[in-house]
Amino acid sequence: GTMKRFKRHGHESQRDKHKQDLYQFNKTVEHGFPHQPSALGFSPSLELLAIGTRSGAIKLYGAPGVEFMGLHDENAAVTQVHFLPNQVHAPPSVTRVTAVLAHSSGELLLLGTEGGHVFVVEVPGFRELEENNISVEDVQKRIPEDYVGRRNLECVETLHENPLNPRQVLIGYTRGLMVLWDLDRQRPIQHFLGTQVPYTCSVIASLINSVQFNSSLFPWPINGGQNFAPDPPQRDLLLTGHEDGTVRFWDASGVCLYPMYKLSTAGAFLTDADPNDNMNQGSEGEWPPFRKVGCFDPYSDDPRLGIQKIHLCKYSGYLTVAGTAGQILVLELNDEAAEQTVEATVVDLLQGQEGFRWKGQARLDVREEPVLFPPGFQPFALVQCQPPAVVTAIALHSEWKMVAFGTSHGFGLYDYHQRNKILVKCTLNPSDQMALEGPLSRVKSIKKSLRQSFRRIRRSRVSMRKHHTNNAAKLQEINNRLVAEALQEMELAPVQRKIEARSSDDSFTGLVRTLYFADTFVSDSSHSTPSLWAGTNGGAVFAHVLRVPSLERRAEDPVVAHAAKEIQLMHRAPVVGLVVLDGKGAPLPEPLEVAHDLARSPEMHGSHHLLVVSEEQLKLFTLPKVSSKSKLKLTAVDGSRVRRVGVAWFGSRTDEQLESSLVVLTNQGELHVISLPSIKMMVHYPCIRREDVSGIASCVFTKYGQGFYLMSPSEFERFSLSTRWVVEPRCLVEAPLQMRPKNPSSPIHRDQPDGVPTEHRCVCSNSSESIIPFLLLRIDKSVFILMFVCFLFF
Repeated sequence: GTMKRFKRHGHESQRDKHKQDLYQFNKTVEHGFPHQPSALGFSPSLELLAIGTRSGAIKLYGAPGVEFMGLHDENAAVTQVHFLPNQVHAPPSVTRVTAVLAHSSGELLLLGTEGGHVFVVEVPGFRELEENNISVEDVQKRIPEDYVGRRNLECVETLHENPLNPRQVLIGYTRGLMVLWDLDRQRPIQHFLGTQVPYTCSVIASLINSVQFNSSLFPWPINGGQNFAPDPPQRDLLLTGHEDGTVRFWDASGVCLYPMYKLSTAGAFLTDADPNDNMNQGSEGEWPPFRKVGCFDPYSDDPRLGIQKIHLCKYSGYLTVAGTAGQILVLELNDEAAEQTVEATVVDLLQGQEGFRWKGQARLDVREEPVLFPPGFQPFALVQCQPPAVVTAIALHSEWKMVAFGTSHGFGLYDYHQRNKILVKCTLNPSDQMALEGPLSRVKSIKKSLRQSFRRIRRSRVSMRKHHTNNAAKLQEINNRLVAEALQEMELAPVQRKIEARSSDDSFTGLVRTLYFADTFVSDSSHSTPSLWAGTNGGAVFAHVLRVPSLERRAEDPVVAHAAKEIQLMHRAPVVGLVVLDGKGAPLPEPLEVAHDLARSPEMHGSHHLLVVSEEQLKLFTLPKVSSKSKLKLTAVDGSRVRRVGVAWFGSRTDEQLESSLVVLTNQGELHVISLPSIKMMVHYPCIRREDVSGIASCVFTKYGQGFYLMSPSEFERFSLSTRWVVEPRCLVEAPLQMRPKNPSSPIHRDQPDGVPTEHRCVCSNSSESIIPFLLLRIDKSVFILMFVCFLFF
């Protein structure tokens, strides 16, 4: 027994070391513009831009790749940001500060308050200069009495320094009064009364006759810091689909997210933004003569154009995008502009079933005339689903030249080489009436909930009356059944809970959640065939065998599909992912990946396995018999459900060998890494707040263990689960030689919390003219926070 425990302990320690070599969770960088910016500051000496947000975040930007980020513990908005020389301790005892002016001399700080007073503070000691304060009474004495009257000037809105004379400050009050104040003579020089209302300028409704373009040769001012990040080992591309029908391409190889290209799909459809000649044919006597002269709208008035799904094949240059109104566009990359007609194919997913009537939105109208598309991705084929419901899943196989698509009513297969449909399968359940009412909703109708509740109550009462007479006779049977259930629950692992079976009449059971192409053994174990797999919201998996002609006959012979397998999960949990593992337990490579020598050929001699990922568990089936081999329950927390799943490859920093794993994100915001093909839990990390539903829904995984999710409508949070592939800022902001403080015992020389002394962070000098830049932040509770602007990220 002792030897067994020793061996087990040694095996576990070796396994833990293996995990540390492969997996490490880090939130690395935030891409995008800060959400809800509330303050802006700039340091000409450091060439840094500081942005404060309403959530209490501060972000510093320098040269490309130089980024720093800080977040207050309290959710307090940053209202102003200023770079100050030397150090600041605390504000004077004043009311709420509404305006801040850092004087160019580096010796004074002016604070405007909500009471109208302006306090003058000496820096770096932050000593209040009471004799230089500007009170409301001093200002009111020197302006016309008929303007002041009994009105208060209210708070100070803004403070500005005269660029021609630094000893003059312009003070702006809420009432509209502006006063030019002399700091030396302590008196106003001039005042400006806010009696003039803004000029109401009419809308310009004339054509543009002339255009001029100007450019500047001045260097870009935000260029501070040094970037020490190495060149990225690969080129990463991030695609985002938007509500106006556009797809944006971003270079995500490094810390900076560079916009590369914007694709618009609205040109293939007739929308409300198209010019209409009838609008300009008004009657001659109509006044005023309204004429439509243009259209500018950053947002789309037609929600049907919204992009829901994107699939790009980086090897062939084919792209497919799916929208809100059941449209699937197939696009091809072209270097030159082309005028062509988009060929539309309508697919009836209901297959003529009677008794169903679509109550949702109408489909988009396709342009019948040729359209001139600019260079880039150009659409050449369109599949329109009927009913025009939201497309919930797509899959592109560029080697077979097919695209699969699914909605809440079923799924289909389209051959974009011959421009015809191959397969249509209706998955709609007769009880899925909500799937015909338009936009998707996970909330049942109150009528249906009440009806089901009363049915359960009625059944329980009938059952009680029926068995009241022989309760004593069946008491032993019930007790035995309870004991058996208790023993079954005890056999479960301690980190798992029992999965509750779902009713077959739950809404949207026919909704297609995932689609997957695979060349595997479906019919027999000796011949592999192309196949299409589909998983639904009701726990069903459909497999269809595809007969794809050879390359010589691909343009003439049609692709044929027929049903081969159908799996129904016992607990009817929604299927969110499907993966086929080859004979060595590795996931099948992407289409054309082997042809480009970027992946090894799949092992076709051993038996293949199908991994079905539902919201509650992972189950491994052998192919082609589809017999259950092993499973892993992911329900340690009550209410935990799988939301996102992806295949990733992990490797250590020293070993070139890669291991495939499954990355899973739950609705609790937790990340799980599961080994393949053993489907054992390796590590798990908390990543996203479970209240952040949009962030969890937007998460996407990369092939090498990284991921993105929306932390705000305009920002992506990037994270990494791998020790080998990490994209993070590695940068330094170094203070110039003349920026060392005079007092060597200044607290800024103390070691930082990370253990790196500041002498290693900045170059020091004994100059008497030394100035150290600091960042002064003002948040909405009159709290000032000081940051020493000299950072190092390594």
